Amino acid sequence: MRSLRWTLLLVATTLAGALPASAQVDPPTGEERRGSALLQESSDSTGVSPIGAFLRAIAVPGWGHAAVGAHGRGGFYVTTQAVNVFMLIKTRSRLNDARDLRALREGYLRAELAAGGVTDETLILAALEDNDDWAGADRLVGARQQQFEDWLALGIFTVLLSGADALVSAHLQDFPAVSATPVGDEGRMEVRVSVPVGSR
Repeated sequence: MRSLRWTLLLVATTLAGALPASAQVDPPTGEERRGSALLQESSDSTGVSPIGAFLRAIAVPGWGHAAVGAHGRGGFYVTTQAVNVFMLIKTRSRLNDARDLRALREGYLRAELAAGGVTDETLILAALEDNDDWAGADRLVGARQQQFEDWLALGIFTVLLSGADALVSAHLQDFPAVSATPVGDEGRMEVRVSVPVGSR
C-alpha cells in the first residue's frame, strides 16, 4: 500500500509540473497574437492539441502518441501497459489461490478444534497463529497482496507517464529537426536543420 501512495504522489507532482497552470495574464500584443496563430497552425497540422494528446494517451495506450506521429513511443507504452495488465491478472490469480489455501487450512484447523471441544474464538485465533501451515499460508497471502499492489502502482504510474509523454511530444512535434552527417574523409560533419513551415 505504501508503494501505491508514493507512486500517486510522484505522478501528481509530475503532472503539476507538466500541465499548464491557470494564471491571470495581460492581453496579448500583436506579435504574441501572430505567434499564437503560428502555434495554432502547427497544432492544426496533426489536429491534436497537447491536452488532447494527453487525454488520448490516458484513455487508450498509444493513442495520444499515434495522434502526434510518435509511433515508436506509442508502441513502447502499448507494450509496457500490456505486460502490466498481464502481470496484474497473473498476480491477482496467485493472490486468490493463496487466499483459498489459507481458508482451506483454517477450515481444517477449525474443524479439528471443534472436534476437540474448542469453540472460543480467542483460543481458535491463537491456535491458528501457532499453526505453521496456516501461518505460512497467511504470509503467502501478504506477499501476493504486496506484489499485486506494486503492479497496480506501476500500472497507474505508466498510464500517467504515457499521458505526460504524449503531452510533451505534442508540444515538440514541430520543433526543428537537427541531423548531422559525415562529409569526406577529413572528419568534417554537415549539420542540417529542418524547420516545418505551415501553409495558410
